[in-house]
Amino acid sequence: MEATIYRRGSDGKIIGTPEVIPTPTPTGTTSEPVFAVTTYRAADIGQTQVQPQTVVDSQLVEPKPKTNQPRVPAEPGNKAPKIKAPKSKKRFPRPVRYIRNVVLVYLVFYVVLGFHAAGSLDKVPAAANVAMADTAGTNWLLVGSDSREGLTKAERKQLHTGKDGGSQRTDTIMLIHIDDSGKSTLVSLPRDSYITIPAHIALDGSKVKDRRNKINTAYGKGGAPLVVETVERNTGLHIDHYMEVGFKGIRDITNAVGGVNMCVPADVKDKNSGLNLSAGCQELDGRNALAYVRMRYADPKGDLGRVERQQQFLSSVMKKVATPAVIFNPLSMWKLVDAGTSSVNVGDSDSIRNIVDLALAMRGLSNGKGTLTTVPVSDPDATTAAGSSVLWDEAAARKLFVSLGAN
Repeated sequence: MEATIYRRGSDGKIIGTPEVIPTPTPTGTTSEPVFAVTTYRAADIGQTQVQPQTVVDSQLVEPKPKTNQPRVPAEPGNKAPKIKAPKSKKRFPRPVRYIRNVVLVYLVFYVVLGFHAAGSLDKVPAAANVAMADTAGTNWLLVGSDSREGLTKAERKQLHTGKDGGSQRTDTIMLIHIDDSGKSTLVSLPRDSYITIPAHIALDGSKVKDRRNKINTAYGKGGAPLVVETVERNTGLHIDHYMEVGFKGIRDITNAVGGVNMCVPADVKDKNSGLNLSAGCQELDGRNALAYVRMRYADPKGDLGRVERQQQFLSSVMKKVATPAVIFNPLSMWKLVDAGTSSVNVGDSDSIRNIVDLALAMRGLSNGKGTLTTVPVSDPDATTAAGSSVLWDEAAARKLFVSLGAN
């Protein structure tokens, strides 16, 4: 590009010849003309270190401010440094995670244990032959029979149970009432109670009318349904659930929890049960516990004394089951469930959920949050057609059962 300069005089006329000044074109630029002039703001004239402004194509462009940071040229092969994201913090600290995992393991174990128990339960028909109207609360009938089922000949000899007489009887009869608030009441019915056995069809098919007899004979005459009907008829309480346990169950359940603590009031030696204990609180294994709840001939209170020991045993077992040494010990809990399901029968309509409710009720009883009692008695050793029997105090017994919701 070339620029032509003209000189003019004061009169405006051109003086001399014009001069042509060639302007070199920078290498790498286009040949398009670019007009650029340097201008100054009026306010900047006369000031030092004035930053000139460049006008390109009649537009004013502000020069970029200089920075003191040196520019690092990009070198081939160099990669931009990677920025690592900070590690995310774990949600829970290690101790909390450890406790959570332990809790999950126990939950899984108890779910498996529940399914195992449900699949191992032995159920028997237990509904009364003649249905009774429902009554308030929930009522369990818990019976301990003299069944030797599951015991070998050597075990029967060791436990002093004798031979199986063929006709099964109930040595223990307990009615457990749970009211709507969850409070429990356990009423023991002495095995020699002289009451009315309802009319029924005997096991041999013969018809039997109402007759007075000892309550423990009902099982041998009509099985669990007749026992349930007999208790309903004489108490006025509808039985919702049923459970029975034999000699083997008492021994095995006691051993499964590692023995039970019992306080023996005096030295006792009983030839019939094989019991031989010194006075004082002590831990009994399964063999001695079974003898302790069965023994009655060496007890001055007879059948009523046995009722008291049975209640004591039941409370002691439930206290032991509720201890951390048992309930948080998977091996002990598995043994306990196996001992229970192998020698305990429940009604055909009963479930694991019902049994858990019963266990909670009995635990409350063992902790003193319920009532342990025996049906009121007027004569503990009356002479009857069935031999020495226990007679109820009819008025007091009726009052007790009505307080539990009897019809």
